[in-house]
Amino acid sequence: MSDLKTNDDAETPDGATLDAESAEGRAEPELSSPTRRRPSVTTSVLAVLLFAVLAVAGLFVYQLENRRSVDTSRSEAVDTARTFAITLFTYSADTFDTYVDDVLSGATGSLADTFVETSSDLQATLVEAGATSSAQILDIAAKSTTLDRVEVLVIIDQTASNATVTEPRQAVNAVIMTLERQEDGRWLTSDVTNPSAGR
Repeated sequence: MSDLKTNDDAETPDGATLDAESAEGRAEPELSSPTRRRPSVTTSVLAVLLFAVLAVAGLFVYQLENRRSVDTSRSEAVDTARTFAITLFTYSADTFDTYVDDVLSGATGSLADTFVETSSDLQATLVEAGATSSAQILDIAAKSTTLDRVEVLVIIDQTASNATVTEPRQAVNAVIMTLERQEDGRWLTSDVTNPSAGR
């Protein structure tokens, strides 16, 4: 009788055993997590310096633009004050209605209110005395300036005459005019004071 072959002695397909062993021994490679590179000290310092430089530059630009705006306000207000001072201190009984219109077109606030309240009395006085006045600017300068409000010191040479005086009287007066910028961009005078009046 021929010997029976056990399962252990049974032949396997060529290479099957080798492939199985190779499969068992083939391990999946472990994926190493990428290491995050922290910014170096030099990079951090440069970033801080860059931020500081940008902040200083922005502040400088803001201050420069603000200064230019203030300079523009000063120039516009002084020019307006020069014209309005001549209008305010040049008058005649013969042209009083035009005078009132010219003053009110350049006045605002308390100055406009006061002028409206007193214009009738002023007209009566001028007509009765036959008074006239002319003015010219001797000197003018901004006293204080913000973007929307400027105080201007004006030195005025005023010549006044009336029917009872043969020779015109000449006087030099200093006034402080307060000008305010309106929403439409115009500068109007809200107050006129004599700095020496309270002395």
